[in-house]
Amino acid sequence: MLRGKDATLAAIIETIIREEPETQEEIAKKLNISRRYVAKLLKPLIDEKIVLHPYVVDIDKLSKLEIYNIIEKPIFQIIDLLDKMGDKVLQNLDKVHKALKTGNVEDAKSVIFQDYTLNKLEEEVDITLKMDSLRYLPPRQRALLSKIASNIERCGDYLSNIAEEVIEGLYIKDYLQEDIEEIFSIIKRMFTIAMDVVKDKKVSFEIYDLEEELHRKLDKILKTLCEKEKCKATDINYYIQFGMFLKDVERFGDRCIKIFETAREFHYGVEGENSRDR
Repeated sequence: MLRGKDATLAAIIETIIREEPETQEEIAKKLNISRRYVAKLLKPLIDEKIVLHPYVVDIDKLSKLEIYNIIEKPIFQIIDLLDKMGDKVLQNLDKVHKALKTGNVEDAKSVIFQDYTLNKLEEEVDITLKMDSLRYLPPRQRALLSKIASNIERCGDYLSNIAEEVIEGLYIKDYLQEDIEEIFSIIKRMFTIAMDVVKDKKVSFEIYDLEEELHRKLDKILKTLCEKEKCKATDINYYIQFGMFLKDVERFGDRCIKIFETAREFHYGVEGENSRDR
């Protein structure tokens, strides 16, 4: 947590980003400090051409300074949209899980219909990123937010794929019920952890343990299915259909990891290749 002059400098920079004041007097009045103190704190940044007059900030240069990570940036509308997308995915995940257990075609159709809402929300994220209020964001950070939205939307696509399989007759045989319950529990937890980084900057490396557990479970299910059905020609269509379902579950988990790592890079500057260092 910043204190003293560092905290004041951060407040000055936030004021410049949000309000683009014309003079140091405007900044001083806004923060209830003296103009002379504003000038003193800004001088090193002005000398380095990080802050320019009239008062705007060169974000690319500022982003190289440690203080940049502390500054509150006006990206709330983007985070809110991503949060809405995440909530929609979780709702659809519960619906498709229920549809798979009960064979309820209407629930499956609802998941497919709701995927349209996810697509529109992703478009809204991309449009919002082009707004003047977010022009301060470096291109890399805009790209990361867009990538998060894209990966959330892809999670919705995989749920729609599963819903389509339910409509086509996919069902769970009794001896697989327990394992299927477990994989849905795993991917729901993985997605929740990923969205916690997006929304609240909360990082939990449990997601990597869950990823490994998911792959173990998927391998076990395929092996059990093959052994029980003995890959008989009469059941080959069910085997293929069930394999496609498991592949969508696996891809959903993979996207959770991508959301987690992209959000972590956005908030903390940690790239995905280093994300497994704990």
